[in-house]
Amino acid sequence: MLRLSMVGGTMIYHGKYFARMYNGCEPELWAKHGLGGDPAAGRRFEDARIVKVWDPKREDAETLAAMCRIPQVCDDPRECGEGVDGIIFPDDCSRCHYRFAEPLWATGLPMFIDKPLAATIEEAEAVVARAEKHGVALFSASGLQYTREIAEARPRFAELGRILVAQAASPNELIFYGIHGLAMLWSVFGPGIESVQNVGEGDVDLVKYRWRDGRLGVQFGLETGRPGWRVTLFGEKGRLDIEVADADYFYWNLNRHFLDMVRTRRQPLANGEMLEIIRALVLAKRSKAEGGRTQSVIRNP
Repeated sequence: MLRLSMVGGTMIYHGKYFARMYNGCEPELWAKHGLGGDPAAGRRFEDARIVKVWDPKREDAETLAAMCRIPQVCDDPRECGEGVDGIIFPDDCSRCHYRFAEPLWATGLPMFIDKPLAATIEEAEAVVARAEKHGVALFSASGLQYTREIAEARPRFAELGRILVAQAASPNELIFYGIHGLAMLWSVFGPGIESVQNVGEGDVDLVKYRWRDGRLGVQFGLETGRPGWRVTLFGEKGRLDIEVADADYFYWNLNRHFLDMVRTRRQPLANGEMLEIIRALVLAKRSKAEGGRTQSVIRNP
């Protein structure tokens, strides 16, 4: 049984959802403090438990611990690096939740820093540098990179011939939530983004990502809309629409990749791949601010 700590973001959506996946929950407390719905619904991990939790808001940590049966609420985040196999840092809506890793890098423990890794290129590169300095296996990704629907559709990709363009949409701000739209494109094409251009206006982003082999990804970002999770592939021989609806699966699969990393110390994504995603999103915002100017050559370190 793997033993995990959760640090920060405890009463935000992902923190609650992830904790229930690992530990289950007390139904009455879930109805009061959780995310609604059937408290027994969804997938569970039988091979890992969250055994420690810390949050700068101790009351939040105590509420999550009671709701999701976490035995220890820590007074200091450094305690979360003792007697565990890995550490989860849920998204806390600050876009800099990586800061909670600072007193824990020296443990060398595998870390899952929830999306987004950081809000700027410089911050993301600094996080990766810290992980490399301390030999930490690091993972950060959107759950939309690990969907059931795209995986099940993959055998049909060959029917399209060469895929020329993939199109996805996302709600909310481009880095914080737009990462999900890019994640779907990235799960189809993989790494190798060469340039980005954002010709959107106002609350709408219209981003073109060019891969090094010439394939294109198009992302619609609607800060005030709810476009749902969908990716459309356009190939030489046809079109394929994929709607992503099973959020429980992609949250489970995201965390399953983390657990595999805890066991093997092999990262699901290379550091350069995680940085590529952040660079693409940051440069897409910059392109829009500069009137749609193409931002070229998103490098890998």
